[in-house]
Amino acid sequence: MILPQAEAAGPIVTTLPATNVTATSALLRGSINPVGFATQWDFVSTSIYCPRPPGNLPANNSTHPVSCTASGLTPSTVYQFAVRATNALGTSVGSLLSFTTAAAMATTDWELSSPTLSPASPNVGDAVTFNVVLRVMSTNQPYPQSFTIAAQLDGVTIAGGSRSYPGPTGSTMNVYSTPPWTATAGSHTIVWQVSGAVSDPNTANNVVTRTFTVGPAPAQFDFGLSVSPTERTAAPGSSASYAVTVNLVAGSSQLVTLSLSGEPGGVTGAFSPSSGSPSFSSSLTLAVDSSTSPGSYSMTITGTGGGRTHTVTITLVVSEAKDFRVEATPASRTVNQGEIVSYSVNVVGLHGFNSQVSLSVSGLPSGGSYLFSTPSATPDFSSTLTVTLPDNVETGSFTLTIKGSGGGLDRIASALLVIGATTQTQTQTETTTGFYELIQQNSLLLSVLLLVIGLVVAALLMRGRKPSYPPPPPEPAKACPTCGKPLSYIREYDRWYCYSCKEYK
Repeated sequence: MILPQAEAAGPIVTTLPATNVTATSALLRGSINPVGFATQWDFVSTSIYCPRPPGNLPANNSTHPVSCTASGLTPSTVYQFAVRATNALGTSVGSLLSFTTAAAMATTDWELSSPTLSPASPNVGDAVTFNVVLRVMSTNQPYPQSFTIAAQLDGVTIAGGSRSYPGPTGSTMNVYSTPPWTATAGSHTIVWQVSGAVSDPNTANNVVTRTFTVGPAPAQFDFGLSVSPTERTAAPGSSASYAVTVNLVAGSSQLVTLSLSGEPGGVTGAFSPSSGSPSFSSSLTLAVDSSTSPGSYSMTITGTGGGRTHTVTITLVVSEAKDFRVEATPASRTVNQGEIVSYSVNVVGLHGFNSQVSLSVSGLPSGGSYLFSTPSATPDFSSTLTVTLPDNVETGSFTLTIKGSGGGLDRIASALLVIGATTQTQTQTETTTGFYELIQQNSLLLSVLLLVIGLVVAALLMRGRKPSYPPPPPEPAKACPTCGKPLSYIREYDRWYCYSCKEYK
């Protein structure tokens, strides 16, 4: 409560009008004459507080100006105040004066911080984007609020314009420069500056700068392509492999994809792996179909990546297919019923054929049997084919098909077998000639031929006499108990013989 001016004698006090009045502060003023006594003073008000200054006014008769700054006031508000002084003579209060604070000013405190660039360490030619963080530190205005921002690079404006800040106070907003700047070599400085639509009470945080250096342009990506060996040979039905190497020559590694072109018909290629980042190795496998024609073929391996393309040439020589042939000599034999005859069989490998070959015969007359001295082997090899004929074998001409099977292939040779009927007028000369011929063809059959000689001698001794033979065994013996094939009765040995199993029953 403000006291009225005292009527009693005391210091002479005068309240002066307030000055420097703003929306939130004012300077309170007055003057005091101590009239010869040390005097204390202050300002009194119902709503303003100015602390009592330390010390006293000097004890003299001079008029002293006094003042106090009141702060924290409310805008557009009426305040009253008076100056008060006290000394030994008493207390005096000056006249009661009033003032009105100014209306509140619209203000927003904008702040820029954390200027960055992407990439952080650019090289010559890079596309660089700049970024800054913006926020409102304080405001007495509603949201959203508009602001103007600009970015200058080395003194040249590269981005800017009006934007909108949605709020609330304190929230951050990223602002980017567009379009991207193409980096040039040297040191550069980016300056960001923001301003709002209303007064900013703190402009010191409205500007941020960032200095950076652009390095030289990096080496452009490049790679080298090589293959080992550059030439391979493969037979139809096989494959060939090449080692492919992709080396990094310059720059940062990028993905390189491998491809093959120029393949002939029947040849397909596959890379493993088909792509990678240099340096890396790959294997190229060429599969050669069995139908591929022999010859020399050139193909191209291409590596593509990072805007670079390199090629290397390879050669595939397709050889003759691995094969074999079967030969039989002589081309024809003539024998009688009940005789044994032989052929020489040669199996010859071709173009590196190295699989086992098994021999077989078809086209024999019913009841005839065969035996190979070497039934199977890896070419080259020879074998003797011995054919045994029963006495009652059918007569006539028979084409024997001698087949060799191996390595997925079948090859044949043909030989003619002419069978005549057995006669008792067969001369010893014919027998002897057959004997010597058989000996010349295969010495391994010597034991068999000796048996034949014995039979011939016995036949000569019994010339003119009809030999008598015991009757054949009972009917059940006609079927082989092992294989079920028909049996042939050999009268000379009084036994049934299985030409399928090649044994007596």
